[in-house]
Amino acid sequence: MGMYKTEVLVIGGGLAGLTAAISSASNLSGTMIVTKTLVGGANTTSVAAGIISGVTDFKDPGDSRELHYRDTISGGHMVNDEALVRTMVNDFSKYLDRLLDLGLELEGGDEPRRLFIPGHSKPRSYLIKGKCHSLQSLLRRVCEGLGVVFMERTLITSLIKDGERVVGAVGIRADNREVVGIKANSIVLATGGSGELYPHTLMPLGSSGYGVSLGFRAGAELVDMEFVQFYPTMIAEEGLPKLFVDYAPLLKFGADILDGDGRSIFKKHGVAEPHKLTRDQFSIIMAKEMTGGRPLFLDCTSIKDEDLLGNPSLSSAVRDLESKNVPVRARRVKVAPYAHFFMGGLRADPNGMTNVEGLFAAGEAMGGVHGANRIGGNALAACLVFGFRAGLAASLHSGTVNEADDKLLKDPASKLVETINSDGGEEASRIKGIVQKNMWEGVGILREKVGLEKALSRFNSLREVKVSSNTPMEKLLIPMMLDNAEAVALSAMIREESRGAHFRADFPETRDEWRKRIVLKLQEGECKVSFI
Repeated sequence: MGMYKTEVLVIGGGLAGLTAAISSASNLSGTMIVTKTLVGGANTTSVAAGIISGVTDFKDPGDSRELHYRDTISGGHMVNDEALVRTMVNDFSKYLDRLLDLGLELEGGDEPRRLFIPGHSKPRSYLIKGKCHSLQSLLRRVCEGLGVVFMERTLITSLIKDGERVVGAVGIRADNREVVGIKANSIVLATGGSGELYPHTLMPLGSSGYGVSLGFRAGAELVDMEFVQFYPTMIAEEGLPKLFVDYAPLLKFGADILDGDGRSIFKKHGVAEPHKLTRDQFSIIMAKEMTGGRPLFLDCTSIKDEDLLGNPSLSSAVRDLESKNVPVRARRVKVAPYAHFFMGGLRADPNGMTNVEGLFAAGEAMGGVHGANRIGGNALAACLVFGFRAGLAASLHSGTVNEADDKLLKDPASKLVETINSDGGEEASRIKGIVQKNMWEGVGILREKVGLEKALSRFNSLREVKVSSNTPMEKLLIPMMLDNAEAVALSAMIREESRGAHFRADFPETRDEWRKRIVLKLQEGECKVSFI
């Protein structure tokens, strides 16, 4: 076993992980980033559209942090963690300024162009130049300059505790299959979302939400796990690339979504201004229309070249598709919703601190900020704010505790070796497919008791299956994938109402008595449920 030590261990290499590492290292703590892929590579930030929302010095004169706060609470259907929302909107500008000082560029240069995104009452969203690839490359260089240590292509499989405090982690390196132990005074989980729980997603391979599982198994509380956002419009036609469609500008300037008979679904549902639909509202309409396998089509044939002049948001949406050979103005193109973002995750305070000493969370691994639905651009805003805050808090905590004894990591490392070498009967890829099928059919956009019960029963039965794979990482991710799947399904079963992205066909109304949040915690091997 390879043994390593650091003061602050950051698990995850996207925006939240990189900013946490910068914040920790800037506070002079020895910092290590461990990620199962490549830092700044195949993570949920890497596939983001590069839109970040918040009130800045470039703001609309009528905009304010208070308005951003209200929009976020309203978009989250009144079940957001209000302290987290307040922190995000108040701290956004200073942390964005920090990125600009480090070299980040926004589209529009010295006068960045503000975009309107559904859910926001003012245009307060900005497009990152070069999208998130350039941002992550920049932040990696900053980390390198600060002496951050990188351990890439390494899967952390468990967190190690000494009493009630996390003191390290064990995992496996993909390249040489070496089992590693890492002692750490503080740990930040910034592992992104769980898009790969579903078969239809634009999230990268391996987006299993394993950090949520790591925290849960270490005793951390989960919150809001039932709230999964499905983005309404993905290119879903055979022969065309699967791409995100920026629907708001297209719909504003004459595009439509048509059923197989050529009828507008918005007219059928009485929607006068479809470009203002939030993602949860739009996806639910799409799902209802697609019941029974009926297809839907994006119709942009009425948009002409002259319409693009003077409309940068429309031009960008159209050019993004046409540059990738999607003939969006030549004919109707099949579209469908896909799993996009998880509002739920580890419960944490405004400094990213969980209920487990020494364990912090940031980014999509952290629940509570977005409530029942996230409005556009707030994902990167939350990653930025809580990445920096969690990294600093983890650094400050690391100086208050002693280094752990190596012995604490040896037994978990030995058990990991046994698991890797054990024989299994079912291929990991097949098990993953079963999980995805049951999540899509039973825990998808439209939910009801029968489907949720069936999914939970199936997930429970898969716990008894011995998994095999030529790739240890794939095999080891299956139990963590099941942790996430069961947490989402269980929370969805408990919430007997419809709110935001959570739609229960058997409980279609929003109910005042459910203006509360579901908390899950593993205690003595059982999942305990409470409400806040």
